Amino acid sequence: MKAPVRLGLVGLGTVGGGVIELLEKNRALIESKAGAPVQLAMVCDKKLTPKQFKAMGIHAAFTRNADDIINHPGIDIFIELIGGYEPARTFVLKALHAGKHVVTANKALLAKYWGDVYEHTRIYRRLVYFEAAVGGGIPVIQALNEGLAGNRISKITGILNGTTNYMLTRMSQAGLDYAAAVKEAQQAGFAEADPTFDVEGTDTAHKIAILASIASGTWVRLENVVTEGITHLDPRDMEFVRKEFGYVIKLLGIARLTPNSVEARVHPALIPESHPFANVQNEYNAISIDGDAVGDVMLYGKGAGRLAAASAVVSDITYLARQVAAGTAGKLPYVSGDHRRHLQAVRQDDMASRFYLRFTVADRPGVLAGISGILSKLGVSIAGVFQPEHAFQNERGVPIMILTHAAREGAMRRALRDIARQSYIRAETVLLRIEE
Repeated sequence: MKAPVRLGLVGLGTVGGGVIELLEKNRALIESKAGAPVQLAMVCDKKLTPKQFKAMGIHAAFTRNADDIINHPGIDIFIELIGGYEPARTFVLKALHAGKHVVTANKALLAKYWGDVYEHTRIYRRLVYFEAAVGGGIPVIQALNEGLAGNRISKITGILNGTTNYMLTRMSQAGLDYAAAVKEAQQAGFAEADPTFDVEGTDTAHKIAILASIASGTWVRLENVVTEGITHLDPRDMEFVRKEFGYVIKLLGIARLTPNSVEARVHPALIPESHPFANVQNEYNAISIDGDAVGDVMLYGKGAGRLAAASAVVSDITYLARQVAAGTAGKLPYVSGDHRRHLQAVRQDDMASRFYLRFTVADRPGVLAGISGILSKLGVSIAGVFQPEHAFQNERGVPIMILTHAAREGAMRRALRDIARQSYIRAETVLLRIEE
């Protein structure tokens, strides 16, 4: 019998509790795959007292100081589940320095400090596993690192946030406005009390930065991900584009990669109802990866939820424990790309897509000609114009909807600035991108 692989877990929240549950429930299966006993040696959570922890019936030592786990000579794997930038970054780097391997679900830490983390893995010959950081229970990290290792990845597109996908599902299906959708998502347990991180697109930006970094073998910086959330969405637009054009709206993370450049963006997008993403509902996520050999690969599953995330964490623990038990963890040289190198980031002005525009204007002659003239002058070609009689009517003006052909973002933004200065404009123009 091999010596036990011993674990130290920091953060006994929702996911941490799920990890402990799975470790106990599936112990025999996990240990058979690891090839050695896997033992939870110590748990750290500063919000609990020793008495509260004891009442939970967990068979492990307890501490409120993460350094007790980091400096413990008998612990092999440090599991970080507290989230956020700090003190998570400090804990992870100290654990690597102390000779521990790391399992984390922390996308914020990885997206912002990717270079620091991987420099420490190289120097100290230790491993960091992070399957739960992207896609909840979907094994997308393993797919990119291993299953698609022989491919040059040119594009990654994903519904990567369960909270916003739940909200958009309810806004589309039940006609809820943004505020009502947030409240329902909170009641369902998918949205935090402060949902800003999700609804502003930040969470999705972290995840697409991580996926693009893995796919390119470089460090795609978070600040180079153009990010827009869903707070401005109107369910009337969602209903109109579905009925008139056969589109649904999803919050997408998109990365387009070449050997020398990356275009990374997060925004709500119109996609055809025939697209597989159109039927990804509620808390589910989906990720499409385009490789030069395999073509298009799609992964689908729960992107939020206690046991979905715990499943990915325990998967990392199992396969890292196998390497620890075999004495191979961190022994091979780390050669998976240069994480100090950065691809040239495509500027937002140089990105291109088709657009849906909704103008609210004064009801008078010449308005449409004025709008189309400005768009044409700046190189934006119109694919269709729609003036519904009964949609979006209000006391301030009447609507004009325009679909464009592909245009550069810079040209579109300049055109909208010029149009906004015209006397016939009665409200801020709605702009949504179309992703075919």
